[in-house]
Amino acid sequence: MKMTYWIAANLRGDKSDAIIARTKHDCEQKVIAYGSSSEYGQPVKKSFLYGDAFDLFEMATAKDGGRGMG
Repeated sequence: MKMTYWIAANLRGDKSDAIIARTKHDCEQKVIAYGSSSEYGQPVKKSFLYGDAFDLFEMATAKDGGRGMG
């Protein structure tokens, strides 16, 4: 299976402070709602492949996982 998402990196904070969303439009709207465009980079499309729910869970919880995936 393939998961695709959009991410706007926080330019002043940690990777975990990034904004993620299902669509580019939603990501842009969250940037407007939660901060200012000067605090976040442009939304970037990311995707990755996984075999099943366990693979996805393992990727998300492994070292350097979470929002750093893709």
